[in-house]
This record gives sequence, C-alpha cells and structure tokens, in this order.
Amino acid sequence: MNLFRTGCICLAAACSLLASVSAEAGVIVHGTRQIFPGDQREITVRVENVGKSASLVQAWTDAGDKQAAPEDSVTPFVLRPPVFRLDGGKSQVMRILFTGGELPQDRESIYWLNVLDIPPVPQADEVPTGNYLQFSLRTRIKLIYRPKGLNDAATAAQKVQWTLVPDKQGWALQATNPTPYYVHFGKVGLRVQGNSHASREPQMIAPMSTERYPLSDLAARPTGGNVQFEFINDQGGVVAQSVPLAAP
Repeated sequence: MNLFRTGCICLAAACSLLASVSAEAGVIVHGTRQIFPGDQREITVRVENVGKSASLVQAWTDAGDKQAAPEDSVTPFVLRPPVFRLDGGKSQVMRILFTGGELPQDRESIYWLNVLDIPPVPQADEVPTGNYLQFSLRTRIKLIYRPKGLNDAATAAQKVQWTLVPDKQGWALQATNPTPYYVHFGKVGLRVQGNSHASREPQMIAPMSTERYPLSDLAARPTGGNVQFEFINDQGGVVAQSVPLAAP
C-alpha cells in the first residue's frame, strides 16, 4: 500500500482548488532521534495521536533521500507494524528491527525514520464553507546505528577541532570531527570582542570528517575569539559549549 505516493498525487491535483487548508498535526513521534545499539536486534518507538480523530499511519526508513517512496528505500531496517490505524488520544509502539548487513563497525551510520500521518476524510458537516484541502503530514527523524563497543558519544562534541578558514563569501569556521560519532549542531558561531558572528548553515558533522560553517558579518580574520555552539545529545537535549578558536 503506497500511501506516501497516493497522498502526494492527491495533494498536487487539489492545489488549484485551495480555499481553506487543514494541516493540524495529530500524530507525533516521541523523541527527536533514535539510537540503535549494535548489540541489539530491535528497538521500540512510541507514536501518539494527540488529536481527537483517528489517523492512518505509515512508517518506513530511508537512507537519506527524503523524496524516495517507501518501496524504493533500501535500508537494513524493517518496521512492525508498517501501517496501522491510530485512534485519537491513543498511542502505538512500533518495533524497528535490524535485518543485518555489512555496516561499518568503527563508526556510526545514519538513516531516517519517517512517520506519515494520514487524517480521515471529514464528514460533510465538518468541512468548512468553500473548497477544502487536507494535508498528510510526515515526521522525519534521525535513526543512528551505533556499533557495539562505541560508548563515548557524550564527549564527541568536545573533541571537535575548530579553525577559521577563508570562504568564498568571507570566513568560515572549519570543524574537524576525529570521533566515530555524528555530532548534531543546533547553532554555530564565533564571538570576538563582544560581537557574535553566527553561521548561516549549522548542521551535523559525520564521523571522521570535516565541515565548513560560513560566518556572517566577519570582514577580517580576528586574532582570537571563542567558538560558541550548541549540540544535541542522544536524549534530544540542547547543550551549549564555548571553546577557544585554534590558532591559524
């Protein structure tokens, strides 16, 4: 049952008739990310319908292509159940099972969990006056496979090394991640002599890799400064850090 693709086709056909829109989230996923330990065969995720009406829910994983339909997404995970009805005010526990595969054992691998909320067609007396367009809403969160033996994720963000490098639009903070963990940034910036220069593109950095974060309004290289950033931990908490900028 391809609810994902069917919903997209219906929405595209209805756009020209738009007069009023219903896009109220009902189904939510508990947690902002899911960590899959390499020594386990499955984990569970709780999905809750905080609305009053029942919804049809479809869940699947993808390897990074958010446009891919569920049947086109190939990952080493399956979900049980993949499609289910969820009444208003109720919750459902989904199982994510690891099917095996040759994943790297010296670093994390990242996938994505998708949960599509398809609300019911409203009754005639519930539809507002005029044409009516109803959206199916998708939640997409990180699903991180962490191999057995990696048990120091909490300190990964503090081990990222920061330098200032020229960028095509001025200057950028260059982050080097020597750890086997993904580090997920909420904010990245440089504070120099009381002035803050925020990155326009904070994002996660992959294990054992380097990323650049362009800075705004920094005209010349400073002689010092502190890198200020926020990272998101396994529990979804935001942790603020400030470290001296490394010398050039």
